[in-house]
Amino acid sequence: MKRSDAIKFHTEEAAALDRLAAAAPGTPGGRQCASLARDHRSMADAARVGDYDTDLED
Repeated sequence: MKRSDAIKFHTEEAAALDRLAAAAPGTPGGRQCASLARDHRSMADAARVGDYDTDLED
């Protein structure tokens, strides 16, 4: 997988999960979506700095 594809994927997933969390604030589902969004942002950051869990093509 290309580094840019991994960053794009995780960024888009985080945005989608943020929208879901905003639609259900304060609920267990909303909190879970917010947590998953944070995870995806962390994975995008890891891909940017080369600390991703699999090797990425540049």
